[in-house]
Amino acid sequence: MKNPNIVLFCAFLIVSLVGAPSAALGENSGQLQDAGFELQTATEQGGWRLFEISLFSKNHARSGSQSMFNGGFSRTVPFQATFVGNASGAFQEFPAMAGSRWRLTGYALTPAALEGTTAFGVLQVSFFDANGNDLGTVETAGGTTKAKTSSQVDRRSPVDEWISLDTGVATAPEGTATIQAFTLFVDFSGSDRTQGVYFDDLSLRELNR
Repeated sequence: MKNPNIVLFCAFLIVSLVGAPSAALGENSGQLQDAGFELQTATEQGGWRLFEISLFSKNHARSGSQSMFNGGFSRTVPFQATFVGNASGAFQEFPAMAGSRWRLTGYALTPAALEGTTAFGVLQVSFFDANGNDLGTVETAGGTTKAKTSSQVDRRSPVDEWISLDTGVATAPEGTATIQAFTLFVDFSGSDRTQGVYFDDLSLRELNR
């Protein structure tokens, strides 16, 4: 399994300082295992791979009793015009072929207003070749960010409300071997506090099938 390509967002950010039925059993989840985060399926059995400040949480749930929390902590570096922060998330990987078309959807919630302009949660997908090189998507070719992302949950988003997220269609470029589907929270806000976003009821579908 390849490591998640967090550079998708972070390199750009550092430089610029910038009631539904449960999906736990996969009835609406498409390719995903444990799309409602109820089962905590082991990674070696195809479950979520978590990184940085990420955990299964009972604090909030759109359906069932659990969701995925991706958190961050960002602080201002004294005497420097920079912020130290992180990107946290969870992902799954699946085989994919060039020309295949995919769509990742789900819901996200923030229990308190996010602070800072560079603090946001998204869903994202990207394609990789057999060597683990990030190919991005056909739709994002030539852009600053390789991944295809949903709209952001950020400081302007409603608080304590489940917001529908949708990456739209992502097409696999030539050389594609796999697709990675993420929940992701990025925080380079310099807010000096822990904050984050909850995700629930995801679905990843290959539209060709």
